[in-house]
Amino acid sequence: MLVAIAIEGLVLYRFLSIEHKTSMQYSATVNLFSTFVGWLVFFAVQPFIPPHLKLELISYFFFERFYTNFWQSSVAPNLVLALLGIFMGTFLIELKGLELLESALGKSEKKLKEEVEKVGRFRGRKNRVIGVKANDKTYALLVANACSFSVILILLLARFLDQTRFSAL
Repeated sequence: MLVAIAIEGLVLYRFLSIEHKTSMQYSATVNLFSTFVGWLVFFAVQPFIPPHLKLELISYFFFERFYTNFWQSSVAPNLVLALLGIFMGTFLIELKGLELLESALGKSEKKLKEEVEKVGRFRGRKNRVIGVKANDKTYALLVANACSFSVILILLLARFLDQTRFSAL
């Protein structure tokens, strides 16, 4: 979590142009909130997980390796789908957490909705299409999550490669 908080705080600082301390506080708060909600979801879903998958999770949590079994060949696609779901879920939870945090602090802005004006083809630069502006906070949080997840994945890969190198000796 410390790696995620540091990276996401830096990205929020760069993208949202807020103070460094404030960006770190936002990052820490939304990461703690998403972790809390994630564990609640995990414990709520846990009774419905098949027994062989429970064995895999327990093996990974306590021994840092997957238990070898008959469905090991299908682990990669299931793992990719699960990680994609976790990424999207974390992003949505952190986005909602950031909105709740800003409303609790009284810093929320009223969103202005702009109409999309459709214009003819050869009207020139004056009458160009006006689109809905992208939410800067949403984009910043998406980039922050992508960066933190990528760095954590690289760290886990480096740790795995280091462990396999030492286990071969």
